[in-house]
Amino acid sequence: MAARQDDIFEVVARPTIEECLKGINGTIFAYGQTGSGKTFTITGGTERYVDRGIIPRSVSYIFERIGSLSDAQYRVYISYLEIYNDNGYDLLYRESDDVSELHNLQSVSLREDEDGQLHLRGLS
Repeated sequence: MAARQDDIFEVVARPTIEECLKGINGTIFAYGQTGSGKTFTITGGTERYVDRGIIPRSVSYIFERIGSLSDAQYRVYISYLEIYNDNGYDLLYRESDDVSELHNLQSVSLREDEDGQLHLRGLS
């Protein structure tokens, strides 16, 4: 039996978001071979509301939670990275007129600083 989108959100994303609201960075990473359902899990289907993926559910949940926390202020940042054939691409990059092909997107590279901290150069 396949996992439902709402179950995946509850198990994976909701706990990560709750930690982010406490000030702890969070990452959700989908990994698998081509055709295994990563894109569907992350973005969801377009035909039925129940098929929303982790991203639309997370954005809704984050702003719902922020709205209920009147005693705090938040800044929300989001990045969306695709790694394909050992190359990273910023999927939110919008500086080009044609973003339908990966090679037209901002290239992202992994760098380590002198303190051993990892940074993604080129990721919005």
